[in-house]
Amino acid sequence: MAEAGCALVTGASSGIGLACTRQLLEQGYLVAGISRRGQPEGLEHDRFVAVPLDLSEPGKIQTELDRLLDQYSFGCLVHAAGQGHFGSIEQFSVARIEQSLRVNLTSAMVICRALVPAMRRLGGGRLVFIGSESALAAGRKGALYSAAKFGLRGFCQALRADCAADGIRVSLINPGMVRSPFFDELAFRPGAAPENALETDDVARTVVHILQAGSEFVIDEINLSPRIKSIDFGSK
Repeated sequence: MAEAGCALVTGASSGIGLACTRQLLEQGYLVAGISRRGQPEGLEHDRFVAVPLDLSEPGKIQTELDRLLDQYSFGCLVHAAGQGHFGSIEQFSVARIEQSLRVNLTSAMVICRALVPAMRRLGGGRLVFIGSESALAAGRKGALYSAAKFGLRGFCQALRADCAADGIRVSLINPGMVRSPFFDELAFRPGAAPENALETDDVARTVVHILQAGSEFVIDEINLSPRIKSIDFGSK
């Protein structure tokens, strides 16, 4: 496939990652979609390649990326995978802290370790990371999640500077609360009104906007917020 026609998407089986996958397919991309479950339910497309992979296992990420890069020349990465764990820091085991950081931060670094040299050889590419409003201001019970997202934001800033001369453009999107399966296992969720949450397609459209932007400039960072912030702590 041509360089501009191949996209690597993480978290591709649900939420923001799935919305990005669908919109990129509509734009004509071949999409290799990484997720733990592999094939997204209801998504059958001849330009979609399901890649079952647990991003909490860095060694397996490297092996799988080596295999994919033997087959495809990726012009863009959309790193949408992530998980949320909220509570006081003493509530988390050491294993949970390590696992959360691997998924939310380390995986981005390991993927880029393999992908950036390949993009340099191709003469450029686009890296789009899905961050969070938690990377802009930390709040109560968010120590673990915010630490990872602040780290991801710093990683993007440094990577942008490192890659600028190689034609690789690095962008970060920081959404507020998005109505998605992210909240399925959490004790809170966005309010029910439409203005209380972003939709996954809102974020995906922003990703496409970044990918279609001119090559002479970089969209460093975009913050997206619901018009009215409301959190529902009631029973599900």
